[in-house]
Amino acid sequence: MSLSVLSALFVTVLGLVYTLATFALPEAAMGRPNEPKIFPAILGILLIILGAILLIQVIMSEKKEGKGEKLQFGQSEKQIALTIANGVVYSLLFNPIGYVPSTIIFVLMELFIFDGVKVWKKGLVISVLFSVIVYVIFDILLGIYLPPSPLGFI
Repeated sequence: MSLSVLSALFVTVLGLVYTLATFALPEAAMGRPNEPKIFPAILGILLIILGAILLIQVIMSEKKEGKGEKLQFGQSEKQIALTIANGVVYSLLFNPIGYVPSTIIFVLMELFIFDGVKVWKKGLVISVLFSVIVYVIFDILLGIYLPPSPLGFI
């Protein structure tokens, strides 16, 4: 079984588990009782559909090209693995160092993963601007709490 098939199966199963977990969410105390479940259920169903489409495409592509039974990491798979690792690091840093610093690190690392280190100046500007603008919009304008930096600034 190829890595692409495994990836497509993983996405499909993840969507299935996510959709099933959606139905375990509590009902709303006011208004429509199932309203908090609608958006997550839609996301889960889309994940199942997209995973199934990806699985079909991979199987058809491998039959056409005569590939199979190879388990190798290509550039895309390395980027996916690095993105997952980066997401884990981000989740570990989020509360201890705050939203803005952890998001700057996360976005900068993602840009390094996909664009390379040679564009570090552009990546630094993009990651700082994105993090600060999103912080201002959510924390200040909308009043949605985001963890502040332990140094006292955003």
